[in-house]
Amino acid sequence: MEKIVIDYIFRPFFVAIDGFKDVIGRNIQVISNYQETKQNNQRFKDKIEQLNYQLTKLEKIKNENQRLRKLLNFKERVPYQVVGASVISHSADNWSQIVTINRGQESGIKAKMAVVAEEGYLIGIIKRVTAHTSQVLLLTDQQFVTGGLVSRNASRDLGVVRGRKGSNKLLMNNLSWDADIVSEDIIVTSGLSGNLPKGLPIGEVISVSPDNYGLTQEAELNPFFDLNRLEEVLVITNFTTKTDVSLPPFNIDSLLIKGEE
Repeated sequence: MEKIVIDYIFRPFFVAIDGFKDVIGRNIQVISNYQETKQNNQRFKDKIEQLNYQLTKLEKIKNENQRLRKLLNFKERVPYQVVGASVISHSADNWSQIVTINRGQESGIKAKMAVVAEEGYLIGIIKRVTAHTSQVLLLTDQQFVTGGLVSRNASRDLGVVRGRKGSNKLLMNNLSWDADIVSEDIIVTSGLSGNLPKGLPIGEVISVSPDNYGLTQEAELNPFFDLNRLEEVLVITNFTTKTDVSLPPFNIDSLLIKGEE
């Protein structure tokens, strides 16, 4: 009789305790599921980061292969001796436009040699050389000067191409007052100095205007290559001055990039 009374009195407490145990059990399960979900999410996140890294790496390799293929394309088109190099640093100041490459005297490189990028676009000349590195004076530097030639067969007029201080454009001046030069003309190296081959693409004419009180003309040029994204180059170590890559069989049209692949 006493047991029945005790059961009757304490049964609500036992039921409450069992209910409390169920609540605790469910909460523990929820916490456990949350921890497992959190760990799974972290694993997925790590996997996504790894895949993104691999994709970035593959894209970098793809772009590098495209650049190298274009350099090789130029090398196979022209009868020049060339040395491939990678850009390892850019000038840190705003006054000079210079990059350093990882090839020097031991690779046969000397001062004043021409340096080209993809498809043979002229990007500068060798300025200083050490045993294993070289400085390249870019054509946008105010100290850069070379002879320029209008590649159009009906013209072939000559001028001097210079870099412009604080600008990514080029200036071609010393053109005769009656020089046949118009917007969209292609300007190539004249080869008259003997340091650079004839016919290397320099840039495209943006505008033409009178200069020196109308006694001469000058033209503004847009370089073919974005010098801010230089990574690989070719240094032309030997060439024949009789070769003109802007004339057949090395036609200028075959050297110009028509669009990204």
